[in-house]
Amino acid sequence: MDVIEHLIQEHRKAEQLMDRLQDTDPGTRRDQLVAELTDALATHMAIEEQYLYPIVSEVLGQKTETEAETEHGLARDGLAQLDELHAAPGFGAALDMVKAGIAHHVHEEEHEVFPQLLEKAAERLETLDPNELEAQVNKGRRPDVDLTKDELYRQAQAAEIPGRSAMTKDELAQAVAYTP
Repeated sequence: MDVIEHLIQEHRKAEQLMDRLQDTDPGTRRDQLVAELTDALATHMAIEEQYLYPIVSEVLGQKTETEAETEHGLARDGLAQLDELHAAPGFGAALDMVKAGIAHHVHEEEHEVFPQLLEKAAERLETLDPNELEAQVNKGRRPDVDLTKDELYRQAQAAEIPGRSAMTKDELAQAVAYTP
């Protein structure tokens, strides 16, 4: 499977997770789905930012790359809001905002950026093995760098780590990293 096909499949997975979240009530299932969505998008965005966007910048221009990076930042902000509001009445509105922002980003990538990359940089894309990229990103990813304190807290809560409410972000990252 090529990297573009892999990224498109990840888009579908994120859409499915958001659709499943739409029908959840506050509780463990919602928390698990938010964590799964956050983790999946963190890996996806890291692959794009580290490996694909340098090619985008070179082949399609800095403006296209900057716009994509900005949209990733907005997605991260939206995911943090989902985490913050996971048990609050505003969760549905936050989810709608995340879905709309991601839908916009996905549409641009799949209908503009990816086709242009396939046309102008196919040989370079062929060198990118999505499984290797994912392994590299996950190997080098530190929870305290990629996740907010709220996201780390949610993971600590799901792992039932005692004392999590009094932990700093660094302590949460360490506790989550060492949870089997």
